[in-house]
Amino acid sequence: MNIFVSNDDGYQCAGIIRLRAALRALGHRTLMISPDRERSGASHSLSIAAGFIDIKEIAADTWICGGTPVDCALAAISGSFDFKIDAIVSGINAGCNLGTDIIFSGTAAVAREGALRGIPSIAFSLAGDPPYFWDEAASWAAGHTEQLAERCTKDIFINVNIPNIKELPDKEMITFPSKRSYTDTIQKETLPSGWTRLSFNNAKLETEHETGSDYDAVSQNRVSVSLIHAQPAGRIS
Repeated sequence: MNIFVSNDDGYQCAGIIRLRAALRALGHRTLMISPDRERSGASHSLSIAAGFIDIKEIAADTWICGGTPVDCALAAISGSFDFKIDAIVSGINAGCNLGTDIIFSGTAAVAREGALRGIPSIAFSLAGDPPYFWDEAASWAAGHTEQLAERCTKDIFINVNIPNIKELPDKEMITFPSKRSYTDTIQKETLPSGWTRLSFNNAKLETEHETGSDYDAVSQNRVSVSLIHAQPAGRIS
């Protein structure tokens, strides 16, 4: 397969480096365009105001982008490269993207953009805290990419959370997104420049532990696979 690879953690993140290597080891051809720095939380933002995207080739089929994760996807999908994309793979994200996180995640946004363009797209995240078992996660992700791509349909992308454990189960758990809420303590500070700085500290996270959710799956050290609608929901009666 011809697979476009991107992320939101930047081109130097071990997640994208190991995942791409694992895909290549299985014989897939890859094109990588990744942000030139960390863009976590960029969601589906675009460089619309600038009106352009700057990219730079740093190795064969390997580019960095001065914009957002979705800018990277648009650059690849634009037809500017001699590369017909069969599937899009985003990640592996350093940390989980469960439930409500999908709204904020640049990793998920790359896959969402692919789905909106009719391309089978998968977002991979490693659920847990460092040190990360990158090689194990990359091996699982690469080995299941073709199978997962076949499950993608119009306007549907797949969000995968892999537990951060050394021995991963081969069988995934089909899940739905959990509900997560964040509460931050805000510290206010006046700067010499006259600006006021609001610092967000002591973030508190609460997740509803529903049976069958993505959070439920990773809590059991199982791989979570969620089918996500790329388009907004239909009418509310």
